[in-house]
Amino acid sequence: MVKNNGKIVVTTLLALSCVISSVILAASPSHKNYTLDTTAQLDSLLNVHIHNSLITQQQVRVSSIHVGTVLTRKVYRLRVPLRFSKTMFHIRLHKDLNRFNIETPAKIEFPSRDMHIYLYSEGTVFRTIHLTTDTDLDTLRIDSLETQSN
Repeated sequence: MVKNNGKIVVTTLLALSCVISSVILAASPSHKNYTLDTTAQLDSLLNVHIHNSLITQQQVRVSSIHVGTVLTRKVYRLRVPLRFSKTMFHIRLHKDLNRFNIETPAKIEFPSRDMHIYLYSEGTVFRTIHLTTDTDLDTLRIDSLETQSN
């Protein structure tokens, strides 16, 4: 009789956990896939991200490269100060673009520690971002802060 009571308790707990799991699954919001209809929307998102990272327009250069005979790809070249965290920029960018199913693998060059981020989806690279350290930006910011305090 003790063995049967143990089986009943285990069966009851298992059934209860299934019911609770079903309620949690039904109550959780569904995953919403966002889509970008044009590359202009991607550029707009990139510009917002760059602006939110306190990178000025003077630090940004955008060019296009030809990929094959028909396609072109924009390349963003961002000059950043030494103290700028390229890794945090990459993490935030990944979080922003992941909901659109855009992957953001990166490559770091040593010893310069420059970072190249590739934005791609479904096997196609849409944009490339080069983050390059520019130590002149560090001295310019220090000089401008000293000028403002005087």
